[in-house]
Amino acid sequence: MKRTALYGVFLVLAILIVAAPADAANRTDPDFVGIPASEPEVGSDGCPPAAFISGSLPWNDTGDTCAGFTNGSGNYAGTCGLTFAYGGEDVVYEMTLTAGNSVGFSMDLTGSTGDLALFILGTCGDSSTCIVNSQDAIGPGAGPEVIDPANYPAGTYYVYVDSYYAAGTAGSCGIYDLTVTGNLPAELVSFSAE
Repeated sequence: MKRTALYGVFLVLAILIVAAPADAANRTDPDFVGIPASEPEVGSDGCPPAAFISGSLPWNDTGDTCAGFTNGSGNYAGTCGLTFAYGGEDVVYEMTLTAGNSVGFSMDLTGSTGDLALFILGTCGDSSTCIVNSQDAIGPGAGPEVIDPANYPAGTYYVYVDSYYAAGTAGSCGIYDLTVTGNLPAELVSFSAE
């Protein structure tokens, strides 16, 4: 862009700013609508999930698997190697990673009534694609569950919060605080040169 065009754009913006009424778009204006605070994504009850882990890290969501969720998984075989079924109410999140990431997951279960565990799957709804998990097998409210930071191949992954106990029984559901940490490589959106 040439210097004259930039000067013209600057001049128009300056005029608009000076010409705006003094109380326009400020908190004393009765018509002012602020930008709402962003809230964490709430987990989904199935596939494809409507809950996405995205943006910058760390990312956090607090949830409750007792809040209307159902069981949608089986046993977490694959590289997780669990041969027993996880019949509890589960919550699922989707996360798309690019090359060069280093991402870790943790789940605080302080005060939880559920015996919750944390799983990372390669395919939503297919527990046999379990890649890594954290499950302590010591009962409700124990934790935290931690999956150390690792570099995952580029792709889409599914984070599951689930319980060993069958849905509707004691220990099958409860509150959790899920945190995703690490780093994601910067993504180049566009590049141009003159």
